[in-house]
Amino acid sequence: MSLLLALLAAALTFVMLLSGYRVMAGPSIFDRLTGLGLIGTKTIVLLIVLGSLIERVDLYVDIALSYALISFIGTLVLAKYFENIKEGE
Repeated sequence: MSLLLALLAAALTFVMLLSGYRVMAGPSIFDRLTGLGLIGTKTIVLLIVLGSLIERVDLYVDIALSYALISFIGTLVLAKYFENIKEGE
């Protein structure tokens, strides 16, 4: 079971790297924000997988929930910021 969880963690990390490429090379701001949202979502899942791997799911669920709230608020702030920049042009 731990081998499966380790492989899943490695696959999630690889997908996060692909999303990181979308953030860096995205042709538009919306592509970059979508990439950031994907990285945030994959990080939450990765935290839960790591918690299962270490057998401390209760601790990692709390950390994942906190990270989810921070990531969601951060994405809203960035979207509002880029919307205001676009209106100012």
